Amino acid sequence: MSKLNKIAKKSTWVDMTAFVDLSFLILTFFMLATKFKPPEVLKIQNPHSVSSINQPEKDVFKVSFDKDGKVFISFSPDKEGKEKAQLTAEVLNRQKGLGLTPAEISNFVNFSVGGIGVPVTQLKSFLALNDAQYKEFSQPGIPVKDTLNNQLNDYLNALITGTGGRKPENVMLNGDNGTEYPYFKNVLAAFKKNGIFSFKLITALEGVPSGTPLYKKQREGK
Repeated sequence: MSKLNKIAKKSTWVDMTAFVDLSFLILTFFMLATKFKPPEVLKIQNPHSVSSINQPEKDVFKVSFDKDGKVFISFSPDKEGKEKAQLTAEVLNRQKGLGLTPAEISNFVNFSVGGIGVPVTQLKSFLALNDAQYKEFSQPGIPVKDTLNNQLNDYLNALITGTGGRKPENVMLNGDNGTEYPYFKNVLAAFKKNGIFSFKLITALEGVPSGTPLYKKQREGK
C-alpha cells in the first residue's frame, strides 16, 4: 500500500536557453526595424479633416510653414529622398555660386530630413554646423513673404532642374492652421511657378460626423 501512495519526485529545473535566445532575437529585430522620428524643427497645428489616409513615407518632398510664416523644406530619408536632396544642393551650389564643399552638401542631405529653413545666402554657414549644433540652431525660415524675394522659388527650381523635371512622387504641404494667408499664397505661387500642380495636404484627423456618407462607409468597414 505504501508503495502505491509514493509519488515520484520530478525535477523543477527548466532549460531557459531557448527562451533567452528568442528574447534576444525579438530585441534585435526591434532594434533594427525601429525608425526614430527626426527632431521637429517646427511646431505646427494642422487643420483638421476626416481623412484617414496615412502619410506616405517614400520619395517625399515636404514644404512646412508654422503660424509665424517660417517656411522649411524637407525630404524623406529613403533612397529617392536623399537623391533629390543631393541634386537640389548641387544645383543650388552651382546656380548661386555658394562654394559648398562635398561635406556641406552631405550635411544638406542629412539636415533635409529634419528640415531646412534658411535663406539661400545663409546656406553655407548653416551647412557648416554639426548635428548637435543643427538641433540647437534657430532657423529663420525660407523667405517667401516678399513676392520679389520668394526664395522658395530658388529651392524648388534647383529641385526640378536637378531631377530634369522629375518631381517627387509625394509632394506634401504641411501648414499651420493659424498661418496668415499671404504666406500660404506665396508658397502656392512658388509651386505654380515651378510646375508643381499636384500635392497632398497634411491634416490632423478628427472624428467623422455621424450620419454622413463617410461615417456610414466607415461603419460598414469599406
